Parts: sequence; structure tokens; C-alpha cells
Amino acid sequence: MNRILQTSGWLVLTLLSVMMSGCSTDEIPLGEVHGQIKLNGQPVDGCLVMFEPVVGGRSSTAVTDIDGEYKLQFKGNTAGAMLGKHKVRLITGRQGRSDDNGRIVEPGRKEELPKEYNTESTQIVEVTSGDNRIDFEVDVAK
Repeated sequence: MNRILQTSGWLVLTLLSVMMSGCSTDEIPLGEVHGQIKLNGQPVDGCLVMFEPVVGGRSSTAVTDIDGEYKLQFKGNTAGAMLGKHKVRLITGRQGRSDDNGRIVEPGRKEELPKEYNTESTQIVEVTSGDNRIDFEVDVAK
């Protein structure tokens, strides 16, 4: 009887480990996503780019460089975004930071983009397998 319990215990552990190995991010199909963000024809530096899957799941993020270019990261060193439709948020606004003595170490930044691109985003895009170049050109009347 003890031997049966030991054997069935090992069988349960083996089945659990096999099932858990199927849950890794390596098996989630991803598409590579990159592009450029421009505001009134000029590249936007330091813009947080968020792709949120419409059906739910892990978001992918990036921050634009000085040329407004971004490349999405899914998790850790894994680039890309889940396949399917995503709501996109582009965020340039940030709160400032002070050190322990109250000195400003990083000034805040006012949101430059309209709410349709961030807090009330209406931007929906589709990520497919392979390479996806998705640019955003935002024009705002001055």
C-alpha cells in the first residue's frame, strides 16, 4: 500500500511538472513590434509606449529614444507583443522627483499627446506574427 502511495505521488509530481512547463512565455506566440512616434512631424523622445491585448494578457512596453524609435519588450529580455488586437497608449507626462533633501533631481513633464492616445486611448492596432512596424504620427494644432 505504501509503495502504491509513493508511486502515485511521484506520478502526480511528474504530471504537474509537465503541465507547468507548458505555461512558459516561450510558448506564447509573439510578433516583433517596433516603430516611431512623432508629434507635429518631430520625433518624441522618452515616450512610454504600451500595447495592451484587447482580449487580456500581458502588456508589452517600450520607451522611445531620441529619434522617437521604440521596440516592444514582452517580458525580461523577450521582445515583442502577443498576437492579436491591442489598445495602444502613448504617455509622455511624468511627475517630477526630488531627493531626500527636497532638491529636484528630475523635473516633471507635461503630457504632450491628446487623451485619445493615452488616458482615453482610441488607438487599436493588430499585431501579427513576424515583423510589425507600427508608427504613430500625431498632429496637434498649436
